[in-house]
Amino acid sequence: MSDRRIRAVVLDLDGVVYLENVLLPGVARTIRELRARGIRVLFATNGATRSRRDFGRLMTKLGVPCRTDEIMNVSHAATLWVRRHLPRGSRCFVFGGKGPARELKAAGYRPVWLHTRAAWERFRRTPPHIRAVIVAMDHDLSYWSLCAAFLALQRGAKLIAGNFDSSYPARGLLLPGSGSLVKLLEYASGRTPVLIGKPSPVLFRLLLREQGIAPRNAVVVGDRLDIDVAAGRALGTRTALVLTGVDRRTDIRRTGIRPDWILRDLSGLLALRELGRT
Repeated sequence: MSDRRIRAVVLDLDGVVYLENVLLPGVARTIRELRARGIRVLFATNGATRSRRDFGRLMTKLGVPCRTDEIMNVSHAATLWVRRHLPRGSRCFVFGGKGPARELKAAGYRPVWLHTRAAWERFRRTPPHIRAVIVAMDHDLSYWSLCAAFLALQRGAKLIAGNFDSSYPARGLLLPGSGSLVKLLEYASGRTPVLIGKPSPVLFRLLLREQGIAPRNAVVVGDRLDIDVAAGRALGTRTALVLTGVDRRTDIRRTGIRPDWILRDLSGLLALRELGRT
């Protein structure tokens, strides 16, 4: 009989650990207790505007110390995809600012981005050879950056989607997510995107593989059924929905996706028999 003991929990960040960079109640205590029980606490996020190191610094500042290798985000996962498929030194057009750019530079690639019409005119006159367009959340998005990405895609660049998130929660509202930008570029160019982030299981697979943990020994915890829970189920982990973010119990009927557990907040993990001391 295969070993099904829970050795790790993989937590989404926004809506599970924090909201708008404010730590949710009880999270720090829950993570301390899980670690005291011998459970590995890992983090996986569709966020890409920060590098893994930046996310680690943020978590430590919020009162949840963690190492860089305990975090997997879209910027790092996209860079791993680029390393596997494109020669070192290739240019990649990036949406998302410093996060993707830092990861790409550290791996020996050349990130390219622009925002102004003047920069677009220079790009248009002598377009560099762009091998991939990497799309993450970009709060400085402009029409001219869309033009540059569209031109690169017309010339054969791969379209790499950080995620397909149509929206994200902010200050009590849902705002357009980077998946909306992916759809725009997909529709305009006719290119089929390569999905790196959730609901693809790639983030979880890479993180658990690096930690030497089998999916059957992990629990994925998220606030969205069709993103976090769907990705965990696709990989073969157990899953928990927390009600501190986007989805509610009623969304199970809407999505047809049922997690193993539904928790009011993250502290509900501590009451699960399966997460007793290892």
